[in-house]
Amino acid sequence: MTGAPIAEKAEYVRAAIADGRSGEHHCHWPGCDRRVPPASWGCREHWYKLPQRLRSKIWRAFRPGQEQSKTPSADYVAAAREVQDWIAANQTHQASLF
Repeated sequence: MTGAPIAEKAEYVRAAIADGRSGEHHCHWPGCDRRVPPASWGCREHWYKLPQRLRSKIWRAFRPGQEQSKTPSADYVAAAREVQDWIAANQTHQASLF
């Protein structure tokens, strides 16, 4: 399923959530302590705060099973870093607005 369409990957993640697969981790949004299933990047709130282009990069790079093997691809790691950079830049920008 490495090159699987995003719809198939999304179904894999939905099934993992529905099955209550163990090994929960925290949302990847800095400072968020919500626990999410291992196949999920983060909590719903923070996932949808990301621009669509970044969510798409995460989906394209995600390989079903990487959450179990703990071996994400280099593309996934690069996309995750880009997301963290975006969050850092936008949190700083938002904080300066108040």
